[in-house]
Amino acid sequence: MYVRLRGAMAATTEGLRERKKRQTRETIAEAAMTLFVEHGFDAVTVADVARAADVSEKTVFNYFPAKEDLVALRGEERRAALIEAIRERPSGASIVEPFRAATLAFVDRVEHGDVDAIVAMPRLVMGSRALRDRLLLGWEEEAAELAPVIAEETGAADSDLLPAVVARTLAWTHRLVFRAGFQRLLAGEDQRAVAADLRDQAHRAYEALERGLAGYGAKAS
Repeated sequence: MYVRLRGAMAATTEGLRERKKRQTRETIAEAAMTLFVEHGFDAVTVADVARAADVSEKTVFNYFPAKEDLVALRGEERRAALIEAIRERPSGASIVEPFRAATLAFVDRVEHGDVDAIVAMPRLVMGSRALRDRLLLGWEEEAAELAPVIAEETGAADSDLLPAVVARTLAWTHRLVFRAGFQRLLAGEDQRAVAADLRDQAHRAYEALERGLAGYGAKAS
């Protein structure tokens, strides 16, 4: 009885510890983004972020080894959510479906969301060479994480290049819709008109990919 109780308490303590870490990480990232949006990425130091988040510089680096990682957090979260969606997709759904859903969710945000919030991150990245370089690295990291997941889901051999080809093709389809969306919003186009056009283009792109891949990775029931 005592052993079981102690184990339950340890599990609860671990949960609280992990939650505290997540909250600290999010607090630092939010403080950083506020400063970056106000002053530009290159003008803000890690010391500035630490002061704004009310933590030490060491704590910032413990959670974010590089300054650029402060901006990459949301991308990491999106990537993790996409991988989970690939693994948890319903029976009969192909590998294409999670990417299609992520893209259409972005298009819905273009239609109904706050424009300044949508373009804040792209505008920030455009203004910093360091962030543009980090973005390119992030794309490669994304492909490196997606390919083995797709290989696992399709039963592909380790030497099979097709999962990597599919991963990059689908990731870039989403990326192109995202890029077109924020570029057109930055140009001042009406967000509902932009969303309607992008939704149509996304449907056509994913339908073409669905036909080309012919049910590749469709999950068995």
